[in-house]
Amino acid sequence: MPRTIGFALTMARRSIGRRKFRSALTILGIIIGISAVVSLMTLGYGMRSQVETSLNEMLGAGIVMNSSSYGIDIPEYVHYFASQVPGVNKSIPIIMSVVYIGNEPYTIVGMDPVQASEVYQLILEDGRSLMPGDNDAVVLDSTTASNLGVRVDDIVTFSTQTGGVGKTFRVVGILRPLIGFGQFVNIGCFITLDAAQAFFGKEGYVSSILIRLTDTSQGEQVESVLKQMFPDASIVRQEEIMRNISEIMNTVDGVLLGLASISLSVGALGIMNTIMMSVHERRREIGMLKAVGAERLHILFIFLSEALLISLIGGVLGCIFGLAGVYIIQWFVAVLGLNIVVPLLISPQILGLGMIAAIAVGSVAGFYPSWKAANVRPVEALRYE
Repeated sequence: MPRTIGFALTMARRSIGRRKFRSALTILGIIIGISAVVSLMTLGYGMRSQVETSLNEMLGAGIVMNSSSYGIDIPEYVHYFASQVPGVNKSIPIIMSVVYIGNEPYTIVGMDPVQASEVYQLILEDGRSLMPGDNDAVVLDSTTASNLGVRVDDIVTFSTQTGGVGKTFRVVGILRPLIGFGQFVNIGCFITLDAAQAFFGKEGYVSSILIRLTDTSQGEQVESVLKQMFPDASIVRQEEIMRNISEIMNTVDGVLLGLASISLSVGALGIMNTIMMSVHERRREIGMLKAVGAERLHILFIFLSEALLISLIGGVLGCIFGLAGVYIIQWFVAVLGLNIVVPLLISPQILGLGMIAAIAVGSVAGFYPSWKAANVRPVEALRYE
């Protein structure tokens, strides 16, 4: 068997070498298909990881409690009762709402500065953090600051509606971006909880309570107790949100993979056409091999080896070009000046999937013409001119 495999691979290599241009075009089709699979799946994998990281940073809690109306109408003292529930490490009242700066909406977070540093991973690029009593100060993330064209010590005006009369805040610090979606999320304005309550006219009320758990495995028990204590509240565990996000990302991955499969099917047709032409041109060779004792399985393996060799070459190059394609997309987005982060996380599983797809395409596309070659009758093949 090893000799048969070696002979088949030698024949396949010679056949590809004799028809360099046609083989190159076929390999190019596989490269395009595999590179599309790898690049799109790599983007999808990076987006999934980025969404999960951003969600963890944005929520910073195991459980989130909102009012049923999702307004700023939860009494602030509720968090004291929530903190007494067994399994709760800390409960943090916050206000998260939308304000207008100029004519653009931004999500603003109002919370105690000390608790903010415990919940969020806030890394300063310039200036300083909020301190208790900074009720006329704001900390912006760098994306928001860039969009507004402001720096530390500049003044920004918040309003509750477009063009409305608002309140001015002084920028005391600029953070690294919390979320990698730039202008599509517009989150990154932090003020104190007292300032947020005063701005919205909701003294003594908050929009959400972030609940941190001593043990994440106790999430269901804590959620059950909180629902009994506050039946009118909307209580959601972070893992439920992550599960919903994961389902959405699975759909996105499926769509991306479907688009890439279109390119891959073109490569499969190219392999089938190449092997069919090879069988047609080498009918006398097939007859001679059978005349000297080659069996149908040997002939099948010879032509199938050619299809697999083409697909393997295309698969390896496709994986390389697929990763390069993500860098090209990043460069293209930067050239256009779009405020979007294109994530790049290289996953061995995706590269493995690309190679498996290449081998599968080569096997499926090459089987029919190889089977036709194996069933050529020796007498007919030797008569072929």
